[in-house]
Amino acid sequence: YDLARVGRYKVNKKLGLHVGEPITSSTLTEEDVVATVEYLVRLHEGQTTMTVPGGVEVPVETDDIDHFGNRRLRTVGELIQNQIRVGMSRMERVVRERMTTQD
Repeated sequence: YDLARVGRYKVNKKLGLHVGEPITSSTLTEEDVVATVEYLVRLHEGQTTMTVPGGVEVPVETDDIDHFGNRRLRTVGELIQNQIRVGMSRMERVVRERMTTQD
């Protein structure tokens, strides 16, 4: 699964993985899944911190879903890119359909 740059940054920040290192891969890894399960288990047990490989202490707490820091604003460029992608895929489908009906 591709998290994109922002998603990878948020996962790394939340779980204390590769903090301060440049983002090289944006896909979900086995390490992410293991750290997430460990985080959830500790959250369920009521622990307040967990230590990740590298000795980093990560606070274990629930997120405030209404806090703007947990929201993501899409830029105008990203919105335009998504709309162009949708339009191009529709146009591709129409062209393919017309090509098959002409045969």
